[in-house]
Amino acid sequence: MNLMSSPSTLTSSALSAPAKTLREKREASFHAALSAVLAAGLEEALEAGDHPRVVNLVNRGFAEGNAQIGCALLCRAMESVGTARTWTVQLAPLAQVQQRSAS
Repeated sequence: MNLMSSPSTLTSSALSAPAKTLREKREASFHAALSAVLAAGLEEALEAGDHPRVVNLVNRGFAEGNAQIGCALLCRAMESVGTARTWTVQLAPLAQVQQRSAS
């Protein structure tokens, strides 16, 4: 029995993700920066026991960022404070989000 390796039929370009547009790159860069700033603020607020500020930062993650940022912040807060605390998350109305992005 002769075992031969066959050449791969997939090229490296076929395996890579499609190139991002400039808009997608800017959005990803903005969300990365926003996430870093909010996460740092969240850690400071958690260390200080400032729960109103924690809630404010989580809300900002949802309203100014995206669901992934808000959920990450909320999960981090719940890890630190616990799930027994009542969390109120306020999402920005769609009209406000569109208005801010048009400015």
